[in-house]
Amino acid sequence: MSDQFQHVMVLTSIIIGLGITNALLGVSGAIERYTEGDRPLQLSWASAFWLAQVFLWMILFWWWEFRLVDILKHWTLWNYFLIICYAVVLFLLVALLIPNDWEKVDDLNAYFLSKRRWFYSVYLLGVVIDVMDSYMKGGWTYIMGQGVLGWAYPVVNTLVVAIGLRSRRIRTHTIMGIVSIVWLVVFGFEFAPLLHR
Repeated sequence: MSDQFQHVMVLTSIIIGLGITNALLGVSGAIERYTEGDRPLQLSWASAFWLAQVFLWMILFWWWEFRLVDILKHWTLWNYFLIICYAVVLFLLVALLIPNDWEKVDDLNAYFLSKRRWFYSVYLLGVVIDVMDSYMKGGWTYIMGQGVLGWAYPVVNTLVVAIGLRSRRIRTHTIMGIVSIVWLVVFGFEFAPLLHR
């Protein structure tokens, strides 16, 4: 493994690690608030599925970025900046799904709907950076070589963002979260690269 790659991935791993930590602390905070709070907490399937989707996205991001050790022989500041921005966007998605102060939140459905414009805007930014990341790994040949599941992902997610920004129906957001996580599971585990020594 090259020293350049290790150097680049240190900061990226820290940011992704903070995102995963924030997600896990958010789940434990929700459990504590639900079981021990003075007021009842209305849980949200939409929040749960989207948090699971972003959690899986962070794990798959870290796994897929390992391919860069074989693909990029020389790193530019642009490559480094793109990877760091990708990790930051994933962290922000988690931060938008998890309340900072659980005492101020009684309904996670209402909380999700209040943050949905920010969430879907940052989500779209993540999809755009994902396309740029795929392009960095091998251009349009690489993107098209991933098959329909690969190149249709940004198209479908652009529609998800458009619907998410407009819809105030929590069921719509829940269904989109389910579809998105299933897509990531199928695509991520079907086409996941093998790690080499």
